[in-house]
Order: sequence, then structure tokens, then C-alpha cells
Amino acid sequence: MFEETNWKTVGAEFMGTFFLVFIGLGAFGELGGGFAGALALGMTLMVLMHIFGPISGCHLNPAVTIGTMMSGKTSQDDAMAYMGGQVLGALVGAMALAGKFSVVEGDIFMLTAAMVGTAFFVMALLSTQDPWAVGGTLFLVTAIADGFGVVNPGVDLGSFIAITIDGGDAGTWYYGFVGSVLGAFVGWAIKDNLLD
Repeated sequence: MFEETNWKTVGAEFMGTFFLVFIGLGAFGELGGGFAGALALGMTLMVLMHIFGPISGCHLNPAVTIGTMMSGKTSQDDAMAYMGGQVLGALVGAMALAGKFSVVEGDIFMLTAAMVGTAFFVMALLSTQDPWAVGGTLFLVTAIADGFGVVNPGVDLGSFIAITIDGGDAGTWYYGFVGSVLGAFVGWAIKDNLLD
């Protein structure tokens, strides 16, 4: 069992489902659901199709995997592995997202959101030059991370310097700065080691 399973594709299903939950559902919630939330969720899937589609088909849903297995496009072993990866990815994504409301609050959530958002953004930029996918990615990560600065350490650092020079309180800007720098490395590592 699983002798012929390509674990890279299972990893892609895990990561894709994690990002679908953390970014897609996170943006859905931040935008208040409705049309804007549904658009954000659809845009998340569009970006993920660009990133993970060439690797695993970007099922990200056990129902889709069952359908492809029934049509003979996915083996039973691969389908079982995909579904395990999808459920685990959804669980980890939901736990990370739930941290916004309980365990990981405030500044620590800002660091987490900046890291995950930047990793998602870097993976998209390294995977596609499609302006719709890249623009959609930026829209999504700024919706969930409360602003562009948290996925761009240059903007974060420049804003900190400008606010400090002006005599204002820059607050905890470094969470976004550190999170986005860490996220750049995470996004590159995922792209180079899982996707390529």
C-alpha cells in the first residue's frame, strides 16, 4: 500500500489545504462573509490552482479527490493519501487561524499572519507571473493581515522610521517585519523543496 504514491503531491495537497483554510477562510471572515468573502475564497483557490495545480491537480477537497478516483484519474492509494493530507492541512490551518481568537492573540497573531501571508505571497511570485494570481494573492494577504506592510518588510521598516521621526508611537511594528522576513524564507523553502 502506498508504494507508488508520490509524497510530493500529498505534501502539495496538505500545504494547499492549509493555505485555503488560513488565507481563504481568514480573508472570508475578515471581509464579513457575503459576496466579498466568497470572492476572497474564490481568489484563494485561483491562486492555489496556479501554485499547486501542476503538482497535484490542486484537489484540496476530499469530494474532488473521490470524484477523480471514481473516474480513474487518481489511484485508490493516492486518493487515500491525498484525503489524509487534506484533512491534516485543514486541521493545521484551522488551528492556526483559531489562534487569532484564543491562544495566539494580538502581536503574536500579527507575526503568524505576516509569516504565513508572506510565505503564500512568495510562493505565488515564485510559481507564476500571472498578474491576476499575483494581485489576488496580495489582496488576500492584506485582507487577512491588516495591511500591506506586514508582507513587505521594507514598507514596515520605512513606516516605522517615518512614524518615529515624526515623534509618534510606532507600536509593535517588528512583529510584521520579523514575520514577513521569516515568511520569505518559508515560502522559498516550500517552493524549492516541495513544489520544484
